[in-house]
Amino acid sequence: MDEHVITIGWVDAPDEIAYHDYVEGTYNSFSCTCDLPLPDRDTATRHAAESGRCLMCLGSGTISINPHQSSGCDACAGSGRSEPGTIMIQARVTESFVKEVAALLPDEFGLCDVVAALEPRMKGGAEAVLSVAAGLIRYLEVQGEVVLCTAPDFLPGEGVEQRYGDPLWLRVR
Repeated sequence: MDEHVITIGWVDAPDEIAYHDYVEGTYNSFSCTCDLPLPDRDTATRHAAESGRCLMCLGSGTISINPHQSSGCDACAGSGRSEPGTIMIQARVTESFVKEVAALLPDEFGLCDVVAALEPRMKGGAEAVLSVAAGLIRYLEVQGEVVLCTAPDFLPGEGVEQRYGDPLWLRVR
């Protein structure tokens, strides 16, 4: 028997829940066979990471996106174990933080500009900064505040120089 088996229970969940409620574990309770208190999804995820368990299903091998449906975990192929070298990136940002950083960006900007604006304002290393940078750009795109103006260049083939240009986004005013 595994030393750490984390179980996820549904608590007073409505039939339909929002994705952020699923991610946060709003309607879930978490427990482990080692009896470590797991008051929320963040704590359960950290414990799963420390125990070598899958960070998505927390080691159960199944994902339950609502109280009435579950399926096998694609991240671990149902094994419940994480791959060696799996890292967990946790970065929480507020809407005001996103707006503050977005205001610092020029009218035409690339990923490197977003990273440069984030680095002095964040802890967590390159993985967290890149994750937030990608999320920030996507948020601005969804809000209709920016559009992709140039796509990365890539010329495949033997003997052909391969280039990569930082994609650029434009502010929509």
